[in-house]
Amino acid sequence: MKALLLTAILCCTAALPAATPRANLTGTVLDANGNPLADVTVMVYHAGVKVGYSTYCPSCYLDCGKRVLTDAKGAFEIKDLAPDLWFTLLAARAGYVPQMTKSIDPIKNPTVSLKLAAKPPTTDFSGTVRGRVVEQDGTPVRDAVITPNGLNLSAKQLSAFMPAGSPPLTGEHTMYGTLPGLQPIAITNKQGEFEIAYNNATSKMLLQIEARAMAPKFVVLESGPQRHNITLTDGATITGRLMANGKPVPNVQIGLKPVHSAGYGDNFNIAGDPYEEIRIGTGADGRFTIPNVPGPVDWYLYAKMDSISSMGATTPIEVKVTKDGEYLQTADLVVKPGYRVRGTVLVSDNKPIPEGMRVTISSDTVWDSQTVPLAPDGHFEFVNLPPGKYSINASVKGYREKESQYGPTPFTVDHNIDNFTTTVYPNAR
Repeated sequence: MKALLLTAILCCTAALPAATPRANLTGTVLDANGNPLADVTVMVYHAGVKVGYSTYCPSCYLDCGKRVLTDAKGAFEIKDLAPDLWFTLLAARAGYVPQMTKSIDPIKNPTVSLKLAAKPPTTDFSGTVRGRVVEQDGTPVRDAVITPNGLNLSAKQLSAFMPAGSPPLTGEHTMYGTLPGLQPIAITNKQGEFEIAYNNATSKMLLQIEARAMAPKFVVLESGPQRHNITLTDGATITGRLMANGKPVPNVQIGLKPVHSAGYGDNFNIAGDPYEEIRIGTGADGRFTIPNVPGPVDWYLYAKMDSISSMGATTPIEVKVTKDGEYLQTADLVVKPGYRVRGTVLVSDNKPIPEGMRVTISSDTVWDSQTVPLAPDGHFEFVNLPPGKYSINASVKGYREKESQYGPTPFTVDHNIDNFTTTVYPNAR
């Protein structure tokens, strides 16, 4: 059986008018008795569009992953959230059951309150993985974030996720992504310890370990009462500069993505590098520094399209991180004119496209995209695309895509394209 993978497609929504400010979200976290809880990690877990419709992954928006710690009064503030999105928050602290909010519109409801219940002692470890996160000198790492990315399940367990009529399974197989009953996150305590649980038995889990000022790491750990040690390192540092017309470009978002994206197989056989995109902004002098980069990994470095689409585009450059502790000065990223793609989303039943529908063009090389609203006649236009391979996805409620004139594989953008068409068809009833 092929492993199941929930693929994240990095995307962002159509921009609101420039006058709409970005939003801040404040709140408090309390225990079951109403007392404030300090040192709770509160993170943006999911997001979605408030107006219209989008088919994209709710954990893939740029604001997802932002996180803060509550202060001594249990208070927190998450700043600079996109004004056209709703958000769900996840709060977690060692010794407590993680809590997720309902969808929140920070423009209408800028304040939220969460309560965490104490976690009962674990007595059955058949579905629990325990660990301890430390630095190279053995110092415990407090407040590290542990996220499960997959687990091994028996054939009987997997049969519950398979379509009716599927051939019978034998042995264990790996499932990747978010599963019902799998604890979504854990936080290390002062001793660097954590537990993360599935509500059924599992032999192993794939975990992502992240901590402030340290390089992230993926590990496969066996379940049971034993506590596994995971050592984090500082990683490498990549620094560079963004230039346009011989001048530095400030306040632009830079992306860093593995050249060899991960492919996932059974028994956690992972080909490539599973790390997520790293993002950082340029300063007033156009310079940027990206610390704590994992290695040995080959990376693509680029300016995010949404940050510079009004100015031009950058061609990604490769950066090779070979070892921990490296300091790498890259060549300048240079903004140059990009290409445009104009086209039309056709509706097979000739009905008008409702307001608020969107279309996204996604790079096949890096984790980058542009999203624009669809006109009632289906017209759209993307500008300043760097040369490369792309795919286009239309989000029209009640319809699905079947094929495009460029076929199922990505198409190459190395010139202006003015006649792209893709057709959507009514969903089967």
